[in-house]
Amino acid sequence: MTDISISPEKLGAQRFIGRGALLFVLIVGLLPNLFFLAVMPFFIAERLITPLLYVIAAIAALFLPRFAVYALFLAVAVVDLCLIVMVAFHLPLALAIDSVRYMATIDVSASGFYVAVISINLALALVSAWLFDRNRAEIRSASPLPVLLVALSLMAADFHFNFRYFTKSMSPFDSAVSQNGLSADAVAARGGNLLIVMVEGLGAFADPAEKRILSEKLENAASSAGYTFTSGTTPYSGSTTGAASRELCGRWGDHRDYISGVHTENCLPKLLHARGFETVAYHGYTSDMFERHVWYPNIGFSELHFMETMVRDAPMQVARRCGSVFLGLCDSDVAALVHSRLLEAGDKPKFVYWLTLNSHVPFVAKTEGTMACRTAAAPIANATTCELAELWGDVFDSVAAIATDTRLPPTDILVVGDHHTPLWERAAKDRFTLGLVDWYLLRKTS
Repeated sequence: MTDISISPEKLGAQRFIGRGALLFVLIVGLLPNLFFLAVMPFFIAERLITPLLYVIAAIAALFLPRFAVYALFLAVAVVDLCLIVMVAFHLPLALAIDSVRYMATIDVSASGFYVAVISINLALALVSAWLFDRNRAEIRSASPLPVLLVALSLMAADFHFNFRYFTKSMSPFDSAVSQNGLSADAVAARGGNLLIVMVEGLGAFADPAEKRILSEKLENAASSAGYTFTSGTTPYSGSTTGAASRELCGRWGDHRDYISGVHTENCLPKLLHARGFETVAYHGYTSDMFERHVWYPNIGFSELHFMETMVRDAPMQVARRCGSVFLGLCDSDVAALVHSRLLEAGDKPKFVYWLTLNSHVPFVAKTEGTMACRTAAAPIANATTCELAELWGDVFDSVAAIATDTRLPPTDILVVGDHHTPLWERAAKDRFTLGLVDWYLLRKTS
């Protein structure tokens, strides 16, 4: 009789190179990561730990009831998406977790791109779970070492492609306000108004020629209306509320630092209000987002204009809506209200802070933009960057119109970006300098 038994050595090898091991690699190591692996050379989605999370979820599922694999894989897919957004928008973990409660204020379904990415990611997770469930017996007999090595290789690839976009360490504190000596004492001593325009997503252009497309709008206004014009860059930390902390309160932080009313003693609006200024804030989105209606008064704003209040008080002026996921008022309409407020007569100087909205990613490009961004005549070769520059250009045109209005009382104007430009496309992201935002100052001289 012929002995056809398999030796223990061959059985041991099968655990590493057999069908079970191959299925483990394909179903857990590759399939749920396939979409992001395919687009990695072209798009940025930092998900360094996700491949390892799928392996851990799969191993855990082997010791749990069969339905658990679906719950575990879906949970990893959701965590994956959250981590991608958190890193893309430079949200610290604690702030990202806190921000989940504001999800009701946005409409993710308004972005076809977001819907597609979310759907593909969840679908791959479900298909992977289904295949894992069908092949559980064979996978159980396999060693997890091969799939673990594949996961580590994917993590190494992610690190190679994406690390340079997210390695900026915390810089020593600086701000456009401090660089330009706009302390409360200095502003009060000048005796005029101060307008600060915080521009959503305006990073620091890497190419001076591209930066000049925006800066010349303000330079021309400055030369014709008696201003000195200067520009520069400043580091940022965190997201938009971090920018407010940087420029308005002179410290690294975010909205959570001011909701309870602490850390407000050095905030510019509060100091200027104490010196007799009217302190006014504008933002074309709901006040519920990041509870701005709570902490704006805490840092010194005595007059608040959000989407709700502007729709109530000036319905005809703000009848249009702009944006998609962050659907709110159009920046040019809010600019007109800011302009009117600065022209209002009064015996007190004004400090006005305007946070723009429409360039928030995902943004909606102008349908008939003058820069012809999707043609060979575009002044910026990357179409995405060009389309964003058009939206920023509208804000700069509005600021130029304010500055050149002969009725305007003496007013210094600071325009500054809030944080880096959180673009998914590598070619677009590379048009900006990581870790910095641009600023522009028009200082009245006559």
